[in-house]
Amino acid sequence: MRRHPFHFNCRPLLRSRTTTFVCRPSLRTESSQASRIDRITAKLPRRLQKYPNGLRNAPVSHIVSFLILHELTAIVPLLGLFGLFHYTNYIPVSYMTQHFGGYVEEGVGRFERYFKRKGWFGFSKEDTATRDGLDRAGAPLREEEALERWQSGDSRYKVIVEVALAYAITKALLPIRIIGSVWATPWFAGILIKAKGAFKRKP
Repeated sequence: MRRHPFHFNCRPLLRSRTTTFVCRPSLRTESSQASRIDRITAKLPRRLQKYPNGLRNAPVSHIVSFLILHELTAIVPLLGLFGLFHYTNYIPVSYMTQHFGGYVEEGVGRFERYFKRKGWFGFSKEDTATRDGLDRAGAPLREEEALERWQSGDSRYKVIVEVALAYAITKALLPIRIIGSVWATPWFAGILIKAKGAFKRKP
């Protein structure tokens, strides 16, 4: 009979430990989503930061919807503009390099490294002349050099210039993309909730 109290006192301890362990992933997920919103907000001008700031106290469904919309507003314009430049003769090189040269240069370096790593569009991992976005002297590859190779008829750098221009325009549209994503968040959250409910009802 003396062992009886000891036997019953162990169970609450085990139960409270289990409850604490189950709650941690939810808190970690919410913190991760909030930090992503903070990083996105920091890229905006100060006068526009009030729009996504309201999402910090929003339901999880709204936060997830905003993050999905933010990614879609980056991927869709990037691919659409690249297709426009690639399959037409409309390539606004002079305007973009004059007004958004920093974004163009960033796009050239980023996508050249990515295409070399993947071996796409005629690039190769063994390409030592401009390996990892560097020329033989070790200096970062600039958009002027990419434009010269494009104008000389190098089909690989035709793709690089086109996708870099699409990237620059997408970056320049960031404030409009974020405000549009915030505006559409409640509507998109409703669609996700309905889709989740319909999925759960399936046998």
